[in-house]
Amino acid sequence: MERPESVPRPPVKEVTGRPLSRILVFNFFAGIKARGIPVYARGLEECFRRLDVEHVELRAPRWVGRCPTPIQNVLFVLAEQLWAPMMARWHRCAWVIYPYNSCGVVDALMGRSVLVVHDLIPNRRKNIGLSARYIRLCQAWHARRGRPVATVSKHTLRQLQRVRQFDACPKYLWANPFYAFEAQLDALNRQVGDGDDVPPMPPQRSVLMCTGMGPNKDFRGALALLATIPRAIRPRVLLFGFGDDAYLAQRRVDKLPEEWRVHVQVMPRLSLEDTVRAFRAADLVWVHSKAEGFGRPVVEARMCGKPVLASDVGAFRALRRLGQIHLYRPDTFLDAFHAALGSLGSHEAASAEPFNRQLEQEVARLLREASDAPR
Repeated sequence: MERPESVPRPPVKEVTGRPLSRILVFNFFAGIKARGIPVYARGLEECFRRLDVEHVELRAPRWVGRCPTPIQNVLFVLAEQLWAPMMARWHRCAWVIYPYNSCGVVDALMGRSVLVVHDLIPNRRKNIGLSARYIRLCQAWHARRGRPVATVSKHTLRQLQRVRQFDACPKYLWANPFYAFEAQLDALNRQVGDGDDVPPMPPQRSVLMCTGMGPNKDFRGALALLATIPRAIRPRVLLFGFGDDAYLAQRRVDKLPEEWRVHVQVMPRLSLEDTVRAFRAADLVWVHSKAEGFGRPVVEARMCGKPVLASDVGAFRALRRLGQIHLYRPDTFLDAFHAALGSLGSHEAASAEPFNRQLEQEVARLLREASDAPR
């Protein structure tokens, strides 16, 4: 792959006579959560490595993963507002990347914060929870000072451009990268001999359903749609994406009628290798959600050559260029399901290279422009 044009080091400042030349990535939940934003932040680090940009990662101690979720959230806020700015100064960092939709107010004030917005779900007025209010407060502070904002998809960027609060902020498209997934997929493909990757036709189709427990995921709605599939073509369904909430998903599955319950299995937290294996082994990948900023499972499924059944939402519509993506609304679910089944057998895979290249080019552009901008 051709590398983007050379990237200058971040702007240099002087503190006690020592230059600031690093980037700090605040990836609090790395090593604690296997999917979601931690994966994206690790992708950013790989991008920095490819661009030869010096960086450090700030992650929570492993014991944080054993704490209840409310305690984790409190520790996250304390780390974002206190720990990250202190470590940025200690490591002499010129920029701090905040990839969790919120940011440190001290770093925004100092002019070294880059806010990454994954979606605008917390910005909806009906979201009055503490986490949503915290995110909106951080974003308002960051935007008021005109600091750089990056989004993970064109869909979210278009939404952000309509929010007047961010008018003064330089905007960048830091697309979701797929470096790690791509590398693991290539490794597994090399392990398989020619012709051995196509298993015999199974007596029952296997569907990997990617959803979650968040209100935007609409897991109850997904189960309701599942129950409408005719008995004659009832698939085996593996539920993926719940992480530590797998026990909550299992409780809902236990309430299904027996005739359905025996065909549904909740997957535990998986390693990257097992995640890739799960995508490769499925006949069909089903991604259900009411709202998303991107659609990572959609791209991962297409990288594995699998057809995708997906909710008809903006983020998923933006990925139709990858092919074999069958969108549905509640009243058209069965038609889309039959169409997805009809597309089985095609092993043409999509490439994640456009996403990786987009990220590298936009990161290079931000650092190039920031090197010339007043702080």
